[in-house]
Amino acid sequence: MSSASNGYQLNSDISDLIEEIIEKFDRPPTYNSIFNKSGEYKTTTSAISGTILSYAQSIPILNKLFPITNEKQQLTNSLLEQQKLATTYSKWYDVSLQLDELMGNNAWKSNPESPYYDFELIHHNINEMRTARLNRDYKLLLYLIRTKWVRNFGNIGDVSLYKSSFVGTKKLIEDYITECKLSLDYLVNGSDVDLDDRYLLGMLIQTRKNIGRTALVLSGGSTFGMFHIGVLVSLLEVNLLPRIISGSSAGSIIASILCCHSYEENKIIIQSLSEREFEIFNSGLDEEGILHEKKNQFRTLLKSVGHFLKYGTVFEMGSLKKTIIGFVGDLTFREAYNRTGKILNITVSPASLHEQTRLLNYLTAPNCLIWSAVCASCSLPGFFPSTSIYEKNPRTNKIQKWNGDSSIKFVDGSVDNDLPIMKLSEMFNVDHIIAVQVNAHVVPFLKISVSNPGGYLEDDLTTKFKGILNNAYDFFTCELIHYFQIFNEMDIYKNLSTKLISLLSQSYSGDITILPNYKLSDFTKVFSNPTPQFIADFIIRGARSTWPKITLINNHCGVEFELDRAITLLRGRTISSNSNSTFGNSLIVNPINLVQCNNSPTTEEWNQLTTTKSLGSSSARWDPVTPDRKRVSSLMKS
Repeated sequence: MSSASNGYQLNSDISDLIEEIIEKFDRPPTYNSIFNKSGEYKTTTSAISGTILSYAQSIPILNKLFPITNEKQQLTNSLLEQQKLATTYSKWYDVSLQLDELMGNNAWKSNPESPYYDFELIHHNINEMRTARLNRDYKLLLYLIRTKWVRNFGNIGDVSLYKSSFVGTKKLIEDYITECKLSLDYLVNGSDVDLDDRYLLGMLIQTRKNIGRTALVLSGGSTFGMFHIGVLVSLLEVNLLPRIISGSSAGSIIASILCCHSYEENKIIIQSLSEREFEIFNSGLDEEGILHEKKNQFRTLLKSVGHFLKYGTVFEMGSLKKTIIGFVGDLTFREAYNRTGKILNITVSPASLHEQTRLLNYLTAPNCLIWSAVCASCSLPGFFPSTSIYEKNPRTNKIQKWNGDSSIKFVDGSVDNDLPIMKLSEMFNVDHIIAVQVNAHVVPFLKISVSNPGGYLEDDLTTKFKGILNNAYDFFTCELIHYFQIFNEMDIYKNLSTKLISLLSQSYSGDITILPNYKLSDFTKVFSNPTPQFIADFIIRGARSTWPKITLINNHCGVEFELDRAITLLRGRTISSNSNSTFGNSLIVNPINLVQCNNSPTTEEWNQLTTTKSLGSSSARWDPVTPDRKRVSSLMKS
């Protein structure tokens, strides 16, 4: 661990891994006047402003009336180039600080006043917590935390507060986040805090329910899903990765790999991804045919067309199954949760018109094999066949059809529920979504219509223009949904129209949305087997697209994640101090005492209250069953 200048505790080994991949694979491409240095189309705003600037510089009269400081502009352009080519978050952050200083953004940060949040309320609460902490009044401090900590307190999460600087926001907001963390640390680790760990644990658990939880949701997108790896690596680097992770289609592959392996194992996997070939898209070619695939693209195309005419899908599922099993074995959802503590969620859509979309996790499908759920979530109609889901009998370890029903088939989870926001909220009290959206048919519309702050400067005119485009997009979407509803009621392609309605009506963005920058050449590789160069390129893009969002994510979720760590620490201390204690009793508190804030039980008083015999620890972990690859291989052949 190393501490960066921004105050985050960085995982230096992850930083080194990202830097190694970037230095090995990142090559600045050639470009012309309509492309920027990433090979992407220039945005309308930058293209127009660049044209106006060039035109103004070419006219002497305009140059005298509106003098342009070329030296400052050159320095700004140089720093922007360094920012774009940064190899680690720490380097990106340092360059961004220089840009904020050069462009005068620090003056905006220092001024606490803004119409977008209640700065007086924030200032008052900082003083309350700081005074209680410095006076070592832990009972008052616990009362403030329990009653006043909510997400987006005083509207500090408003997106308008994150589009006037490259890093950070109002200093008052950052001071509030810092004071919350210091106050929590004092309650948990203060030597003079005379509160029983079980009582404090109960209070913090209730506080977490009040704040809500954050989930990371990874969309589908075929090979573009490699972008997710860069996002995950960047969040791991700054210790801002949520425990609840959901994926659909390609996102389910990346989410399952992360949630089935430890931190050290994931480092090895990420490093190996950019050094190996993958055979995912296979149109029934034998091993010899696969070897000649790259040499004869026309032969591959004919095979794909033939496979579609014969079976109704372009690709078969065998290669995808083999790849996924190679990463996750035959772990079940419950085994993965017990192994890593991460909550994996995978969305699947039933092929039948009368079934509901399902969210699979350790609660709804504890014994289901993760590889079979991933295959089902990747079964895009027309490209991969619909598949069944398998489960492992917990008593015999025998692999069988889920719920013993072989008639139910599932297809791509992105079709009906790409981002399962509502189901996550119902199951895990999730009220905040970090969405990583890479679907090729969605990203262009989100880019031009959604205000996407965090690390990017965006003026009011651009925000209003995007608002107009967003309204136009909503209008045309509603019109299309209306026509498909008419087709549905008239029984015209009822199944297809129902799926299209779901595709158009669902939400594709979250509270924080991370989007990639695509090049035109990328769209020719959507259904091609990813090469090491392609994988590394998308990992780099994912990392660089996430760095500008780190401040926004920290201010939205930093207190929640610190609360999670504090709860984990207290649970460990409770187990070690008394193996016969139970966490359930920590929730039996007197609400009157909490409000009065002066009768919280001390350690001695708490020991007198908790005399109930323990039923055992609810946070016990056990190792997963060793994957039986022979059983899995036999299923693949069937």
